[in-house]
Parts: sequence; C-alpha cells; structure tokens
Amino acid sequence: MNGRSFTFAIFVLIIGLAIFGLVSSVITNPMGVLRNIGIMLAVVGIFYLLYKMFTNSSGSANSQSSYKRAAKQSSRKHGKQNVAPLSNSFFKSNTSNDKGKKGNPSSLKRKRKQSHLTVIEGKKNKKKDRASF
Repeated sequence: MNGRSFTFAIFVLIIGLAIFGLVSSVITNPMGVLRNIGIMLAVVGIFYLLYKMFTNSSGSANSQSSYKRAAKQSSRKHGKQNVAPLSNSFFKSNTSNDKGKKGNPSSLKRKRKQSHLTVIEGKKNKKKDRASF
C-alpha cells in the first residue's frame, strides 16, 4: 500500500465517521443539532460583521470618495459626451450618405480637444553611471 492510497483510506474513514456521527445525532437529538448549527452561523456572522466594519472604515470609503471627486472633476473638464446607440447611428448614417455626398470640409476637420495628460519633466540628459551597479 503506497502513501497516497493510505492517506485516501484515512480520509474516507474520517468522512465516514463524521457522516455516521451527524446522522446519529440528528436521530437522537434533532433540536440540539439545529441549535449547534444556529450558534455556528451566529458566530460566523458576528466575525464577518466585525471584519467588514473594520475594513470599510479604514481605506475603502476614502478611496471611494477620491474616485467620485476625480470623476466629477473629469466630467466638468471634458463635458458630458453624448453617445448614440451604435445600431441607430450606424444605420442612419449609411442610408442617408450612400450617394457619395461629400460633407462640408470645415465640419470634417474638427478642432481637437486638448489632451488631459501632462508631461512630467525629468532628468533626461543625465547619463546612468553603469559602473556603480
């Protein structure tokens, strides 16, 4: 008998004894089993609530408020973008412009909005000293 089959046999024996004990306790004292299950669920629920209470108060609320503030600032800066559903705008544009009609050149060249990205100046000209590594 190798080690793997021996551990599997021990595992099956333990699970079988646990099932036998559970069935016998349900037959002899069903209210005791229900009471024990209720106590276990209550203890797990209390630990879960304590965990949530301490984890939410530290960083999650702060990061959520920071996200909302950044989203509001971004929407003020860039404005609200009106996006039509793809199916409606796609079919309308294809059916009305099938004749090869050219649009107004000024409407085709729209002014680009300035990017919201910023360049961080750094030390670009400084050479790395490879001998110090």
